[in-house]
Amino acid sequence: MKRLPLLAILIFGIVSISFAQKSVTPLPVDDTYAFGQRYLVYALPQTAFQVEVTVTKSHAFRGMYADYAEKLLGMSQPITADKVSYSLKSLRINTIEIPDTACLYAVELSSQQLKSGLYSEMLMKRNEAGHEQPTADYHPDNLQIPEFVRNYSGLAYMERSDNYVETQIVDGVVRQIPATRTQKVAKTDAQSAQEAADQIGKIREDRYALLAGSQEVAYSAEALALMIDQLNQMEQNFLSLFSGFVVDEELHYTVTVVPDSNTTRMPIFSLSPTAGFSDNPSKPGETYYLSMQPAPESTAATRFDVSWRCSKGHKPDQGYRVRIPAAAHISVEVGIAHVMDLGERFIYQWGKIDTLPLGRQKIGLETIGFIIY
Repeated sequence: MKRLPLLAILIFGIVSISFAQKSVTPLPVDDTYAFGQRYLVYALPQTAFQVEVTVTKSHAFRGMYADYAEKLLGMSQPITADKVSYSLKSLRINTIEIPDTACLYAVELSSQQLKSGLYSEMLMKRNEAGHEQPTADYHPDNLQIPEFVRNYSGLAYMERSDNYVETQIVDGVVRQIPATRTQKVAKTDAQSAQEAADQIGKIREDRYALLAGSQEVAYSAEALALMIDQLNQMEQNFLSLFSGFVVDEELHYTVTVVPDSNTTRMPIFSLSPTAGFSDNPSKPGETYYLSMQPAPESTAATRFDVSWRCSKGHKPDQGYRVRIPAAAHISVEVGIAHVMDLGERFIYQWGKIDTLPLGRQKIGLETIGFIIY
């Protein structure tokens, strides 16, 4: 579930539990650090992009009678060799939040919080929420070969009749009697292809007869449409024996990328027409990039903030660290071509880390970060 932007949480005062901390210490600490009784450790959030990619893997299969496609049916471009190609079907990108282990803080609990069981309660919330970063995932659909092609087998043998004269002796009289000998012989590919082509011709004749009303039968419109559809499908089945056929398979991938604080364009994945998907892009022309353009900041507000922090008597706070996300315009590109626009999204690691006053009440630790332990 997506979190609300942290700024909105602070503005509207969304609270979950009173947590009056004794101290908040950035990790790691050196050997001179004086430890207290009990600590909770939390990490600030960072933004990651979860990319769901659907790839179409097209399997082109050569027809078993492809060598006779032009001669018997006039097909000029049948599939002459099995091959595989890949293309992008869909792309979906969501923003999620994951722990930033470079920004860890130890919160020392007060004695009252320990007595109230807050430590155990926070650990339970950590276990319920979970904070494992999603990993790359892949799963294919099953390849469905057309049933007609899978089960088709033309008659491999045919009967051949040979005429000859048989000599018989009956009552001492020699007679020459005509006879016929029938035997089964294997068909050639050319003969099998001709039979399949003849079937296509017969289907076309039957369809024409139905459309022309040659049978003088008053079929209903529904029955006529059904028969025509069936004949069309039969024709396509036999044509695929010559032209070949293509079976599309869907491949689904999920990969998560985490932008750093300095990069405005980062590779996500690559898709080659011949090699397919890779989450380790190498060729720029086949690589999809995440383009992130920071939203302009208010110069006046920035100057005021700097002046305030540098003013005489200003004392830095030492309580919770919170991260305010920065807005950025996100788009996707392949090579240098624009693919899609994701609009404005918040990126935590591009924002600034603020420090709240020590001992601040009514703020839930799980609303500002991830409880580690």
